[in-house]
Amino acid sequence: MSADGRETVKRGPWWRGLLIVLGVVVVYVAVLLGYASGDGDSGEDGRVAADNSVLVYLDIDAVSGSDFSIAANVSVYPGKNLVGDNGYLKNELVVDVSPIAADGRLVFNSGTRVGPLPVKLYANGDIREWPFDEYQSDNVVVRAFSQASSPEAGTVSFPLPTDVVVTDSLTGWDVTSDDQDAGGGQAFTIYADRTAGSLVFDLALCAVLIVLPVCALFVSIQTVRRRKAFQPPMVTWFAVMLFAVLPLRNIFPGSPPFGSWVDYSVVLWVVAGLVTAMSLYVIAWWRQAP
Repeated sequence: MSADGRETVKRGPWWRGLLIVLGVVVVYVAVLLGYASGDGDSGEDGRVAADNSVLVYLDIDAVSGSDFSIAANVSVYPGKNLVGDNGYLKNELVVDVSPIAADGRLVFNSGTRVGPLPVKLYANGDIREWPFDEYQSDNVVVRAFSQASSPEAGTVSFPLPTDVVVTDSLTGWDVTSDDQDAGGGQAFTIYADRTAGSLVFDLALCAVLIVLPVCALFVSIQTVRRRKAFQPPMVTWFAVMLFAVLPLRNIFPGSPPFGSWVDYSVVLWVVAGLVTAMSLYVIAWWRQAP
């Protein structure tokens, strides 16, 4: 209280507020840098197919834990001896990819240009382990054949030397292969796991959920202990936080099914904490309300 009777407000050091602002800026920049470093462009690939061989790019563009698959686009580049001067295939070209969920043979008719075609590879993994789920497609084999038809011999297939390159067009996933230059007929394995930036984002969502019951329990416990007065509008605040859990749970990347590891380790306890906090606030109402 000042000499003239006015109440004075005690202010803390100004540098505390500045440190808080700087801390937020540092965390913000660190998150952006982590995202940029985890999803950087690997640059263009300047490979070309040899004259009598086929260059196949297996570009991974989706990972689905719900149906245990890794989706990819197969881009085929035949050597110059396999196409005419106009760029069209001289003979029918068949690319065999296995094991995949549908027909494993991609057929390009003679007299046409080759183009990318989608395939879906089987993958081992468990989405219930989100956000630490990892997937791998084992024993992937890519082979190419040139097929020519004649009235005397019928259809004859000639195996072609095949170079296979595994790439990815995914955001938030790190895709690798144990043999990036797997030759035709040689089995290799494709691995997919979440990048560090994606993992930090997933864990941040879990942290947001955990903060909700911590704040709610702090308020309700202080009110029950009569260190803070009961405020009727606060009951609505508790209800809003409780109903916010499901929308936050539904935006988890990858859409892990209910009953996953994160539900038992985080979501269940968040709901229990919020219900407990609301119950304590009702007890405070019973004790303090007139």
